[in-house]
Amino acid sequence: MATRIGRGGLSRGIVLLLAAGALAGCSMSDDRLSSFLVAPGHYVLFQCDDIQSAAEAAVKRKKELEQLSARASTSAAGEFISASAYGTEYASIRGQLQDLRAAAKDKQCNFVPGETPPASAGADKAH
Repeated sequence: MATRIGRGGLSRGIVLLLAAGALAGCSMSDDRLSSFLVAPGHYVLFQCDDIQSAAEAAVKRKKELEQLSARASTSAAGEFISASAYGTEYASIRGQLQDLRAAAKDKQCNFVPGETPPASAGADKAH
């Protein structure tokens, strides 16, 4: 005999599942979350110029998200809304910048992605 689950039981189960997922995400460190959201080896085929361009775009978006988050965080509910609206993308951008730094180091580029480029940015190696 099959057991029927009423609508209330099913919706409570979904809510509990979502709450458990949210709490599990809270226990994950920012660095682990950001590396989890980025595909490994994504920047392996990039040259130094490509890495620099991608890093500039990521830094620009990171600053935009920081500004949006700061504006949203001015109220009590805004902090929660900010985290839910921008948190995942912000963590993803941080992960991209970590991977870009690793790729720049592997390619021996003369800059660190996510930081102000040196005055002689044109002297980067292009492997």
